[in-house]
Amino acid sequence: MDRVIRLKNYKILLNSFFQYLPSRFLVVINSLIIIPFLGFILTQKEMGIYQLSVGALNLLCTCSTDWITKSSLRFYEKYKLENKLEEFYSNIIFISLIAYIAICIAYFISKDNICTKFYIPHDILLTTIILIIPCGIRQFLYQMLRILNRPFLYTFSIIIYQFTHLIFFLALFKISHNISAILNAMIIAMVIIDIYIIKEIKLKEKIKLKIEQNLIQETLKYSLPTIITNTSIWTLLHINKFVFQRMGLFNLTATAGIAWVYTSYLLTPLFSTFLFAVFPIIIKKYENKQAIKSIVTSTIQLYSTLFIPIISLFLFYSKEITSTMFSTEYSLASTIFPFFATTIFLHELMKIINVKYHLKNKTYIEMLVTIFIGIICILLNIILIPEYKLLGAGIAMLSSMILLIIFNSLINFQNIDYLYPKKIFKSAVKTLLISILIFILLNISITRIIPQNYQIITPILFIVINYITLWNCKNKILV
Repeated sequence: MDRVIRLKNYKILLNSFFQYLPSRFLVVINSLIIIPFLGFILTQKEMGIYQLSVGALNLLCTCSTDWITKSSLRFYEKYKLENKLEEFYSNIIFISLIAYIAICIAYFISKDNICTKFYIPHDILLTTIILIIPCGIRQFLYQMLRILNRPFLYTFSIIIYQFTHLIFFLALFKISHNISAILNAMIIAMVIIDIYIIKEIKLKEKIKLKIEQNLIQETLKYSLPTIITNTSIWTLLHINKFVFQRMGLFNLTATAGIAWVYTSYLLTPLFSTFLFAVFPIIIKKYENKQAIKSIVTSTIQLYSTLFIPIISLFLFYSKEITSTMFSTEYSLASTIFPFFATTIFLHELMKIINVKYHLKNKTYIEMLVTIFIGIICILLNIILIPEYKLLGAGIAMLSSMILLIIFNSLINFQNIDYLYPKKIFKSAVKTLLISILIFILLNISITRIIPQNYQIITPILFIVINYITLWNCKNKILV
């Protein structure tokens, strides 16, 4: 009976994942083509400033819109059952306006200080602030597509965004400097995609001007701690670039930036899409008083089995990837690729582990843990980067993420039983051992006879053989 339930869970998870997967391949292709292209047309200093702008945008969205839009995913099912969706949407708009006004006030107070310390031009910082609006709207609309189960609309919207961004970048490239062209093209593309999705969704609920105090209180209680949580995680993932820039190490800012964005754009779409697809399933089961232990365990087992081979690719073949995709001025990226890839994998894994905080509306506990680790991460970056440069940044990031996983795993609630840890551990270890064994066999038999200019063939063989092996062994791994 247990085996039947597991097979049913895997089928549900995979079906949901594969519905959204085509859209993410477009983002992956974008990473494989566009990021090396940007590395070619931008100077290292421009690349560093661009990466700082994107990092700042992530932080600002985290503080102003991300936490609000995620509350729509968390509470949609509840307020739908209570017939209060109109009030819920109205309150989300109200809170979003307040948050954006606060960001604008902070910008006018601190813009000169930020531009001076981090060598960011004023017009680039202003454009980044403007980008928050279409980004926030798109975040909310994408959450709605998850809730409404519209994977094909989601996929098509990604296609429109990718092509529109590229077309307008090429158009603006001739009349504006490089970084402005990229950011302004992002604004135009996002506005177009926001309008398109709004027309396609055709929400029936009307917006009410009345503010529901109880709804706002519940949303804020759930969401406000996630601002600090996500800010601390942002610090863990991005602080190294700002430390490099503050120290005047512009080449390392650019190298860490392009390595991060390449790894993130390549891996995060795949990893996050899996969670993007399955998280609403878990929420719906929980709100309808159904057991979630089996489905959450199956989610993590499947996540590990699907993606550990990809992480292994960056662990074993970072030099081959770097030499193939980037010019020699970014050769040091191979040093930090393994740290970035592993951190991204653990970061997305942690989201599944931490679903307990969101189900119990106890996100403040997650906040406290993340603040503590965030402080440790800042100290590690300050201590390690001056001495070990890129290697120090990688060690600080990965060790902080491992500590975050450990601390969160140790916290449990008595009235929520949602994991089988032994099953998860066994699946992850078996998958990793298969990757290590395939790497050793390839290194002994094939790698040495492949010409230097064709070394990229080895990682391609590695990933193909890996997934073929996992498919044939799936019944022994996913037990």
